[in-house]
Amino acid sequence: MHRSFDLVRTACVFMLFSLPMIACGSTSNTPTQTVPAQSNSAAASPTAIPILDTLVPSASASTATDPRPSSNFKVAVVVDTLSEPVRREQAQSIFEEASRLIQPFVPISFEMIDFVEDSAGGTTADMANRYVASHSAALPNGILIFSFGDGGQAKLHDGYGFTFPAPAGYRNTYVSPVAGEGHIYVAVVRFGLKYMACGYGGTDAVQSATSIGGECRDRSGTACVQNNGYSMCSDAVRSLYATTPTHFVTSTMIHEFLHLFSPGGDKDNYATPECNARMGYPDGFFDLQESQYYNGTCPFVYEVFAASYHP
Repeated sequence: MHRSFDLVRTACVFMLFSLPMIACGSTSNTPTQTVPAQSNSAAASPTAIPILDTLVPSASASTATDPRPSSNFKVAVVVDTLSEPVRREQAQSIFEEASRLIQPFVPISFEMIDFVEDSAGGTTADMANRYVASHSAALPNGILIFSFGDGGQAKLHDGYGFTFPAPAGYRNTYVSPVAGEGHIYVAVVRFGLKYMACGYGGTDAVQSATSIGGECRDRSGTACVQNNGYSMCSDAVRSLYATTPTHFVTSTMIHEFLHLFSPGGDKDNYATPECNARMGYPDGFFDLQESQYYNGTCPFVYEVFAASYHP
């Protein structure tokens, strides 16, 4: 019998090929229907962000890393084999990339401590529960589930996250201000994400040499080019998310885990009015490269994440 989950779920539209912003919402027990944030009008960045050069965040976006010694954020990987195959070495490469992407902001690495395959089906909560039930002696801080998600939610929106109460006696060394110390953090991500896919028209095979069906930020007729092993919008190849074939997948994982520590929920995404006010940006500010540099997350959330470590 599976335990009942008191889910705190965050569903994220992490699809910058549709809109230049992402939106997440949280609820209890049921997935959230994601509503994308409205696009901001173009605004001049207070500090230009050079494309694909060494990125230095604008002064108003700088984050102070926590000086205390910290421990890696330990994650068990569960592969939903009914969605798509993922090999251990592929998963490990995601964690190596994630640590490189997050350490400019916090003295913490993401560490994969286990890798299992799950073919039993059910919800992603069922998969997390099965893992916890069979590994109760050494539970991780978080669980990454590579899956299309409940009802195809991660396939449609790239990823989402939730927390659930751990067995009695467990204390997470990362204490989210949202969930507390007795919860385990879960990120659900589709491994086969394609950033700014072009010409697919919602299918798995290329249908056109130009964008269709809302692709390329809804600019129909944009030329498609081959990049990172798939057909991509030609104006996206110099974006940070296109730097490596897995950069977008890795950033999605980081975003989903960080979101479980953000006290403001969907208001703590990059470039929301609340984030801009907190970081000292002008109203309506948005910088695509900086958004991708911070993995779609308001910069202050990294400080919250670092401060959440309580050994």
